[in-house]
Amino acid sequence: MTRRNEETTSMTNNTFKTIGFIGLGAMGSQMVKHLKGIADILVYDTDAARAAEAAKASGGRIVDGVSGMSSADAVILMLPTSAIVDQVLHGADGGKGLLDYLPAGSMVIDMSSSAPTNSVANAEIAAKKGVHFIDAPVSGGVKGAEAASLAIMVGGAQADFDRALPVLQKMGAKVFLVGKVGSGHAVKALNNLLAATAFAATSEVFAVGAKFGLDPTTMLKAIDASSGQSFQTTHVWQKAVIDRTFQFGFALALMEKDVRVAMSLFDAMGSDAQLSRTVAAIWTKALASAAPGSDMTVVAKQAEAALGL
Repeated sequence: MTRRNEETTSMTNNTFKTIGFIGLGAMGSQMVKHLKGIADILVYDTDAARAAEAAKASGGRIVDGVSGMSSADAVILMLPTSAIVDQVLHGADGGKGLLDYLPAGSMVIDMSSSAPTNSVANAEIAAKKGVHFIDAPVSGGVKGAEAASLAIMVGGAQADFDRALPVLQKMGAKVFLVGKVGSGHAVKALNNLLAATAFAATSEVFAVGAKFGLDPTTMLKAIDASSGQSFQTTHVWQKAVIDRTFQFGFALALMEKDVRVAMSLFDAMGSDAQLSRTVAAIWTKALASAAPGSDMTVVAKQAEAALGL
């Protein structure tokens, strides 16, 4: 049995006979294919073409909405926002939601980037219906989803974690039980706030360096050998800014959303968080002024533009 707060990499056997998967976008479409053969797979997405592709890749079958998940032992959600998660779980405009169809003893695994407080509330509602609930957001992007190398941060009861672990291990290389329900989404949001802070600072630093006349490549080499080195310099900057493609593969809108989720947690905890609020304002402004669909790395271009570069 895996102890709480411990990283898990060893494989165990899946006990779910039927697994549903709702949300087959860039991430979900890659994740679901790794579940092929471990259970009967049910897929649903509002985009019929995506659902068809996912069914083929996973060896599963398409169902018509959340009502089609009534035979599932577990349902994975990989949806864009907390609002959409709530709509799927509880229904919209007086209609029924997923929790109205799932049998007692089944489990919801929310792998979306949801607000921690929403996860807590949804778990409480699910429990009243006899449905187990864990939050299990991911880090690693589309490439991690493709390679099943995601890091997965889980919030929930130990027994629920143990039960879901074999399924999660099919999609991720490292699975962490980080605490009670909501903890997974809290860690994910706080991690991305740290990343957003580092990238915003890196953008301003390199813009000032360029204005002074420093060569960006030379500057990057020096920083990567010094105390200012970070994931943002060694990976993001190297891949997407130095070569001026500004395509790291993580959308600006998603980063801004994750920062807002983190800030909602700061608010709930009564934190003043002056630095984080400044960072949040940078990302909100960046999203408002960037073209739709922009990559997060356009923040670097905006920092340059602010200095007339």
